[in-house]
Amino acid sequence: MSRLVGVDTGGTFTDFVVGDRAFKVRSTPDDPARAVLDGLGRIDDHDSVVHGTTVGTNALLTGALARVGFVTTAGVEDLLEIGRQDRRELYALAPSRHDPMVGRADRIGVSERMRADGSVEQPLAMGDLVERVRASGVAAVAICLLHAYRNPAHERALAAALTRALPGLPLSVSHRVCNEFREFERAATTVVNAGLLPVVAPYVSRLRHLDLHILQSNGGTATCDEVAEFPVRTVLSGPAGGVVAAAALARRHGIEQSVSFDMGGTSTDVSLLRGGAARTSEFVIGGLPLRVPVLDVHTVGAGGGSVAFVDALGVLRVGPRSAGAHPGPACYGIGTEPTVTDAHAVLGHLSADHALADSLALDVARAHAAVGDRARDIVRVADAAMERAIRNVTVRRGVDPRPCVLVAFGGAGALHACGLADLLGMRGVLVPSHPGTFSAHGMRTADRRRDFVRTLLCDASSCMGRWDALFADLGEGLGARVERTADVRYRGQSHELSVAADDRLLERFHAAHEAAFGYRDDTRVVELVNLRLAEIDPGPPVPPLAPRVSKTWAQGPIRMARAAVEGGVAGPVVLHEDTATTVVPAGWQATVCEDGALALERTP
Repeated sequence: MSRLVGVDTGGTFTDFVVGDRAFKVRSTPDDPARAVLDGLGRIDDHDSVVHGTTVGTNALLTGALARVGFVTTAGVEDLLEIGRQDRRELYALAPSRHDPMVGRADRIGVSERMRADGSVEQPLAMGDLVERVRASGVAAVAICLLHAYRNPAHERALAAALTRALPGLPLSVSHRVCNEFREFERAATTVVNAGLLPVVAPYVSRLRHLDLHILQSNGGTATCDEVAEFPVRTVLSGPAGGVVAAAALARRHGIEQSVSFDMGGTSTDVSLLRGGAARTSEFVIGGLPLRVPVLDVHTVGAGGGSVAFVDALGVLRVGPRSAGAHPGPACYGIGTEPTVTDAHAVLGHLSADHALADSLALDVARAHAAVGDRARDIVRVADAAMERAIRNVTVRRGVDPRPCVLVAFGGAGALHACGLADLLGMRGVLVPSHPGTFSAHGMRTADRRRDFVRTLLCDASSCMGRWDALFADLGEGLGARVERTADVRYRGQSHELSVAADDRLLERFHAAHEAAFGYRDDTRVVELVNLRLAEIDPGPPVPPLAPRVSKTWAQGPIRMARAAVEGGVAGPVVLHEDTATTVVPAGWQATVCEDGALALERTP
């Protein structure tokens, strides 16, 4: 049995999977590494650790980034503030603007200019750059010069000068962080990476002795050194493990189209799976546009710990604020505010007879005091938020959710899965064995992955038959297999679609454009924007966790079992496991699959 440990840090619990054992410990938001070390201390013997971290995510969302100095080409110091011309609030008379990430006093322009073709228009003159950075007192520096993706010579010179003069000052350099065109997104990504360097590096250092690999947002693992240099690549680290595991589970069950549904303590993450996990290179988090490879995940602030409240208009709301690990839901014995978990306790979906994760006893009376008679309404409001999230990754993309299977996991996912499937007309639900620690299990199976990109901006037809030459010096040549893709568009368009980079690229793009937008134009010039290369080493073979099965039933309108049920059972029934609970409502039935997963289907 593999001694590789998967660790997933959540807002309420930190999950561990090793061998055939899965368990949870309470998270420690003030020092996330403490919960990781605490859980690993409960494991007698293990080899290496694969960890999904939320340190970078939380720092970004809470505005806890380090103070950054922004070094750029003179004349474009206000790039971060100007941004794009798009308006997030189209009909707002007084639209709000996000903070520009770097204050005006910390933006430094240097004399230099690269042309779009990479030739030098104005040589680099550093002037008093070093003295200005030293006097600024910033904790890190982001260097992003115009067109450095074409020619990074000036960026390299600046980085070398600052490293010599100010050793130990964290540097984030755009041609290494985001080597592609679009100045605003490249600058934003480089600045966020710089702001995370002083936050993530100490955390990684505390865990470095563990033979640690960290899951990246792209669903692949990276070394501690790579994460310490590029922490921006981990801002979706936590959700990625669940998507990787859900895609593998769907493939194992022969499901062609599904939606992964990961509901934890603070948020819900959903992703459309069609033969595997989809990836993208552009996403927005905390209002900031970032350009790094990520799994295509949509997140909403609805989790078991989401706090319910009545707003100024008398409308019941749930989330995005969460009770977190401390104080946690009222039924955990400390908090007093009503949460989604408390609502389930009041409705009888969670029982005081079954200890929660980390041997946490459930205080149902305290949940009643917090929730009152609003339990069912709280669940409905939470369901509405999660239904919108699933529609976002299906209906809004032209995908009918009805043929899809909902792959539900996380500590609270299986509590809501059948209700959501009914709201959306989805054909069924699949709940993996040990659903509450499923993301940690997925981290153990993740591939080692390195992504590389280069901007070309050329006629795609001129690339046919030249792919080996075009990709020759892109990457490190270390992966057991490689994936070649290209970002392509009709000339004149602003955004691209990603397709496999081979001699069928043109037909692939026309077909992808028709599928995405409803039309194609074979007469238009197709422009190849970026080449992308992924080097992949397959993850270790890790068997699925075996379920703990119990045939003991309690009497009553809602029956309860310790774990999954042999042979199948019709609802209404609540199935209790060590790490999560599954609600099977009336009109549904549950069957245990060979790998221990629960297949939930409507009763014929």
